[in-house]
Amino acid sequence: MKTELIQLFREKVRAGELPSLLETHCTYNIPFLTLGGSVFWTTYEEGGWKLQFNDVSGWWRILDASEVRFARGTTLKQLRNLLEGRPTSVVSNYFDDGYRFGKTSAKTPTGRSVVLIHGWGVRASSMQKLADVLAEEGFDAYNYDYPSAKATLAGQVAVFLEKFRGLLAQLPASEKIYLLTHSMGGLILRGALAQMTLQETQRIQAIVMLGPPNRGSGLAYFGKLPGVSAVNASLEDMTPDADSYVMTIPPPVWLPPIGIIAGSKDGKVSEKSTHLPEPLKYEHIVVKSTHPGLRKPEKVLTYILKFFKEKKF
Repeated sequence: MKTELIQLFREKVRAGELPSLLETHCTYNIPFLTLGGSVFWTTYEEGGWKLQFNDVSGWWRILDASEVRFARGTTLKQLRNLLEGRPTSVVSNYFDDGYRFGKTSAKTPTGRSVVLIHGWGVRASSMQKLADVLAEEGFDAYNYDYPSAKATLAGQVAVFLEKFRGLLAQLPASEKIYLLTHSMGGLILRGALAQMTLQETQRIQAIVMLGPPNRGSGLAYFGKLPGVSAVNASLEDMTPDADSYVMTIPPPVWLPPIGIIAGSKDGKVSEKSTHLPEPLKYEHIVVKSTHPGLRKPEKVLTYILKFFKEKKF
């Protein structure tokens, strides 16, 4: 694995992508001048950058040509995540800039891509297990990362739609596109669908939503409390009030097949609230799960794959 990561490091340097990765992905590092690692470090150089592994601890770090440390970590998995544009860890993800897709490539490419959109209060790392297992099933998984509290739902929709259109432009016209959302991620997708062209919506083969508050959530009223909206711009957009964002999302010009998986022990979004507004068509099932439990592959993967393939549960 280390040999593969060394090669990936070299490729990122040659492509000019390493500085951006170091700037936007947190590794709990404060840049500081080192002694260059002449003792206890094995060094691999490329284009003025150095990837080093500690001979005692096995930890790694990345230095620039001036011997300043710009990244560090304790595991090879963290290094792989950094070099492949994914969060280095669950906690560090909260310090990332966000608004990007982290790609997990299919083990065996099949011409299918799935876009994952996480929910409120978490980051893309919360969907990574699902991205990993879908990659094992032949999907190129694009896990969308965004800071959920920093913008209103309308603002989140605008950024996602721009990024999604950029992704579509990069993929072959024959690529089959699927989407998997959790919680508020489903609302971002619905808002984006409402603004897509017919051609864009028809590129989507199927959508699965996990615990989406399609008819609002009572917990979102906390977003209306004094001071809360100042730090949680999107929360109050999800109330069941008739004039809230979620309750006023227009229907798309064409609706791809949608399957909704609700949790019987959700605790945050009621089963009733997961249903789409009439007259939109969709499939619906309930599984024994909490709200965060809906992100566990062992609870939902079988249903996701079945719906992606057959458009029914």
